[in-house]
Amino acid sequence: MGTLRDLQFALQTKIEELRQRDALIDELELELDSKDDLISQLQGELDRLRELGTQSNPQRTKRQAISAEPTGLDPNQLTHVTLTNYSKSEESRELIQKALLENDFMKHLEASQILTIMDCMYPTTLAQGCCVIQEGDDGSTVYVLEEGSVDVTKGEQKLCTIEPGKVFGELAILYNCTRTATVTALTDIKLWAIDRQGFQTIMMRTGLLKHSNYMEFLRSVPSFKTLTEDVLSKVADVLEEGRCAYSKCNGCWRCDMSGCGQRVRSSLHNHNQ
Repeated sequence: MGTLRDLQFALQTKIEELRQRDALIDELELELDSKDDLISQLQGELDRLRELGTQSNPQRTKRQAISAEPTGLDPNQLTHVTLTNYSKSEESRELIQKALLENDFMKHLEASQILTIMDCMYPTTLAQGCCVIQEGDDGSTVYVLEEGSVDVTKGEQKLCTIEPGKVFGELAILYNCTRTATVTALTDIKLWAIDRQGFQTIMMRTGLLKHSNYMEFLRSVPSFKTLTEDVLSKVADVLEEGRCAYSKCNGCWRCDMSGCGQRVRSSLHNHNQ
């Protein structure tokens, strides 16, 4: 049987764990409130700018939006979609991966997404003088150049020459806009390509699976049992922004909260005790 000192120490430890738990909940609620306030402020500013734009030139033709394009894919079926992988040499895989990681738009993707995009890119070749991309066309494919070189022009003006190991045409799959420049093969070229639907399938499936896993994790935390699904979903968004990493082993969650800070690491660890 433990001594009185041992019991007092155990009681003090539990009190500290409860204090840390309550502090975590308070911090999460404050963070959710601040995000809600920010969304409201941004929405108000957007409405104001739209109203000003309409008043200043009501007859102006609506400018084409550069925004994430909606997709016709059914989110509920994305986990069952089979993506086609194309065989590549180790040199080609390294070139594609390096090109994606150096691209301003692609480099912020997760490592798993980069690898999946690389696996799903298919090969294509074009002869010297062929037009790869035509300015003003609706685009649906992004390319990585492996061999040869291409010229990029806008109107009659040459913008640059692209050499192997570079990504081009990415705006077509990221945003709802037409091609902003023309790309022409200076030599015979070899390309790796992925179309918009394949890219969006990878992005949506990854996001949905991650959110679902975060929700499962949060539902397993005893202190969160009384929270609604809407609140849990917002907390899952916060964890995702913090890049929380975790895995399930023998029915138990193992967490690495390095991206969310030491305070969240210790508090969530206490939840699972």
